[in-house]
Amino acid sequence: MTDSAPKRSVLVLVLSGLASVAFLGAGGAKLAGAPELVQAFQHFGLSHGFMLFIGVCEIAGAIGLWLPRLAPLAAAGLTMIVAGAVVEHVTHDPASKAIPAAVLTVLCAFLAYSRRGEMRPTSPLTE
Repeated sequence: MTDSAPKRSVLVLVLSGLASVAFLGAGGAKLAGAPELVQAFQHFGLSHGFMLFIGVCEIAGAIGLWLPRLAPLAAAGLTMIVAGAVVEHVTHDPASKAIPAAVLTVLCAFLAYSRRGEMRPTSPLTE
């Protein structure tokens, strides 16, 4: 019997865990309406509704990182979200404020690349 599940390295699992915790926290804070995040989104000229949308996307992405066939797409989606945050910070704030989002962008891009093979459909006919 062959193991059709792709092998994931410990590094990818640990980084997926760290990203999940980060995005569950960030998304939860947005959905809870943390005052500093409300102010940040207003500062960027973004609506409260958009903040809630991003919060839902972050939580969905954090969960998606643990669903093998969705993990590459979740990581790619999270990459786009935090890349947008980098652009907003660089545009409206000192560049140093963009560093955490930039680190998360690189982390999510790495995860999307590392887990890209998990999107392949599995079928007993192809084994």
